[in-house]
Amino acid sequence: MRIHRVQIEGFGPFRERQDVDLDALAPSGVFVIAGRTGAGKSSILDAICFALYGTVPRYDGVDRRLRSDHCGPDDPTQVTLEFSTGSDRWRISRSPDYERPKRRGTGMTVVAADALLERLETDADGGERWVGYAAGPRDVGHAIDEVVGLSHQQFLQVILLAQNRFSQFLLAGNTDRQRVLRTLFGTQIYEDYEKRLDERRRESEREQERDTGHLQSLQSDIETLAREAGWLVPDETVDLERLAARAGYDLQTRADAVDRAEEALAAAEGEHARVRQLREQQQQRNAAREHLAAIEIESERLGPDRVLLERARAAEPLRAAIEEAGRAHADVEATGKSEASILADAVAGVDTALTVDELFAAAQALTGDIARWQDAEDAEQQLAMYRADLNRATTQAEAVRAVLAVTRDALTVAEQERARLGDEIEKLSIAAAGLDAARAESEDLAMRLVAAREAETAAGELVDASADRLTASRAVEEAVAAWGQLMRRRLAGFAAELADGLTDDDPCPVCGSLDHPEPAPSNHDPVTDAVLAAAEEDRDRALAADRESAARHTAVTARVDAARARARGSVDELHARQRESQSRLELAERATEALDRARCLRGELEARENELRRELDEAAARLTELDTARTVLGGRITEAEEAVATARGPFPSVHARIADAEARRRMAQSLAEARRAHELALERVRDADRELDAGVAASSFPDAPSARAALLTPMQLEDLSSRLSDHDAAKRIAKERLLELELQLADAPDDLIDTDASLREATAARETWQRAVAELAAVRERVARFGDVRAAIERLNQDGEQRRERHRMLVRLADTLAGRAPNTMRMTLETFVLAAELEEIVAAANLRLADMSDGRYRLEHTDALARRGAASGLGLHVHDAYTGRSRPPQSLSGGETFLASLALALGLAEVVTSRAGGIRLDTLFIDEGFGSLDAETLELALRTLDDLRSGGRTIGVISHVEAMKEQLPIGILVEASPHGSRVITEAAPSLL
Repeated sequence: MRIHRVQIEGFGPFRERQDVDLDALAPSGVFVIAGRTGAGKSSILDAICFALYGTVPRYDGVDRRLRSDHCGPDDPTQVTLEFSTGSDRWRISRSPDYERPKRRGTGMTVVAADALLERLETDADGGERWVGYAAGPRDVGHAIDEVVGLSHQQFLQVILLAQNRFSQFLLAGNTDRQRVLRTLFGTQIYEDYEKRLDERRRESEREQERDTGHLQSLQSDIETLAREAGWLVPDETVDLERLAARAGYDLQTRADAVDRAEEALAAAEGEHARVRQLREQQQQRNAAREHLAAIEIESERLGPDRVLLERARAAEPLRAAIEEAGRAHADVEATGKSEASILADAVAGVDTALTVDELFAAAQALTGDIARWQDAEDAEQQLAMYRADLNRATTQAEAVRAVLAVTRDALTVAEQERARLGDEIEKLSIAAAGLDAARAESEDLAMRLVAAREAETAAGELVDASADRLTASRAVEEAVAAWGQLMRRRLAGFAAELADGLTDDDPCPVCGSLDHPEPAPSNHDPVTDAVLAAAEEDRDRALAADRESAARHTAVTARVDAARARARGSVDELHARQRESQSRLELAERATEALDRARCLRGELEARENELRRELDEAAARLTELDTARTVLGGRITEAEEAVATARGPFPSVHARIADAEARRRMAQSLAEARRAHELALERVRDADRELDAGVAASSFPDAPSARAALLTPMQLEDLSSRLSDHDAAKRIAKERLLELELQLADAPDDLIDTDASLREATAARETWQRAVAELAAVRERVARFGDVRAAIERLNQDGEQRRERHRMLVRLADTLAGRAPNTMRMTLETFVLAAELEEIVAAANLRLADMSDGRYRLEHTDALARRGAASGLGLHVHDAYTGRSRPPQSLSGGETFLASLALALGLAEVVTSRAGGIRLDTLFIDEGFGSLDAETLELALRTLDDLRSGGRTIGVISHVEAMKEQLPIGILVEASPHGSRVITEAAPSLL
């Protein structure tokens, strides 16, 4: 971080605006801020601190009198600071709240504090401009934390070493020193590592508890399964290998029984199938005999159909001649009727006695006349249109002349209105200039207000989530305790369960004895499997609910933190700021809307003017076109009237004459075609009759009507033939099937054989086999359950050992990183990392302290255990070469403390600056402290400060020591006056 310039106005002793250009002092490296006591030297550093953080270190705990007492009622109070971090240059302006007299009436009013943070950016044209980044004290405070990366207290310990705070880092405790170093070196991540590892340790502990409960549950399941199967007597312990052997023996015994039952079932079912097949063959033979007898009876009924089929097949060769003769006679009758119909509707002017060729010639002549008259008909139809077009063109020409006059007047009005809008737009442009800034501020406040409301809502949810988390944890404890108690009662009551099942003269399932002299007393409140299973389900539900509650609590906490970070303020504060911003935005929006409307209206007027000019040009061109069209239409009307008069003749119109000619032409054409078709039909009848008579003479039929009566339709012929063929085929197949069955059953009786006895034997064999299969399935299911539980136990034992080893490692690692045993130093991981950084800081500080103390003092980093179990690792001691012993920094004198603090501050700045990605500290201020040094030690301290110039740093020192003023250039001189102090940046040769 480098400070370039600070401007002070109405602050502390400065009434008028003071400009302190630190870039002008950078070439000297080290300079003195000089002035008489009370002139305001420290107020320059106060102004820097106030600009960044809104507070002044000297006023902590007392009344903050930041506004200059020299200010009048209307004088402003503001501090502006320009600084850079990395490649970004920033400017922050801040003013405190203060009282001033009311402008109206009597009394005082409070001017609210304000702040603005800006960043220097390059625009598209290559120029630079300040762009707003945050506004308001709260938002600027959040932004400064991100930009600078140092809190107020840290800034005072590493950059601005103010009065009475110079030695705080040297004399700080372990916790305060850790807080400063954590921010400077970004080691918060190591604390996060510790938290995540500790969370993994707790999750591993819960996993161990789940493994233990699961193993106990599996062992209980396998004991219950073994007792149900009879594999375990009451006094036996659970031996998985022995139980597996017993399960295998039971499985093999049941499998052998199934094999024997399957063999008996196959034999019984085979015999029943043989008897049933013989009975089915007997039934098929009887059915075949009956079927053949029915077919023989059907053959006698089909005799007439066979005769009918033979006559139809004999007449089939004559079908074409018979059908052709029928069609020819029908055509003669149809054509005769057509000719008669045309003669009945004959048109006057057509001679019906003409021959066919004469009628065709008359129609051709009428076709030529119609073609000549059609052009005149078109002219007749267009004549009315030409006359209407002439009247319309005349009317339009008069209308266009009227439009020309109106358009010229409208153009004059539009030009005057556009000139007036130009003046109004200039005024509105000034009022709408601040719209973008007002809108950006409004949008930012709206988003922050949403985040603030979300934070309030999420905070309420967080209270509920915390309560649910506590309830779920208690439910888990209660469910696990209830399940454990039931398991202990269940194990204790196994003997009573066996005793309840003993009966006289039945062997004991444990010892086999028929006597039961002392059975275990019955348990009046036994724990059944159902009760135990219900307890396990309650336990699992409680664990699942606990995990869900923990996940919800974590998620809601994250939402609350994220929403508060986005809001950067409360709902009430943001509401108030939003109302103010909305007022400014509405004023700018109204001006912008009015400006847009005015510009839009001006654009419309300009477009209207262009449209009016275009309309004037179009109207003039249209008027010319209309005059030309009127002349052309007059000529066309004269030509059309002459052509129509010639073609009309004695008819009222050309169209009527053409209609009469077309009717006579159609009549002649139709009559000629009908007479020719009738003549052709008569000739076709004569040919068809001769061909039919010749065919009948060569056939077995006496005449054509008998042959026509014997014909069948193709579908009838196909159906009759198919029926007779199917009957013959069925008769042949029935005979073959009956012969086959008679041969197969040559030795079998005619009476049907009985199948009931073989069915009863097969049914009994199947029931025996089904019982054996069910018993085998039950044993297999039990053995499979046993195998699953056994495999689960073995997997759990194997995996559990790995998890237990990992758990031991996690516990040891988490405790070590958190500073717990076995960590004998009680040093956390973050402290360990910071201790290494502190060692480098001490090494860099000792290079300065050795010169300033003439080799007597050396700082030492110590990781010795703190008292009363406090965390350790960041302690500092001072080694005194005169005594050879180390002692705490609090034992140093005032001058020695100043030298050690200065060396430590310079070492801290060097180490932080050398870290890649760390905070670069290019500016350092020291307020007093040199007066406690003797002349020789002061010389060593000044030489040490001068060595820092090679690193590019700028160091400002406030001091009254004359020796320092003589050896260092006076870069800034502060002079006091009755009207307020002023700052002078001296142009000493060393500064040029």
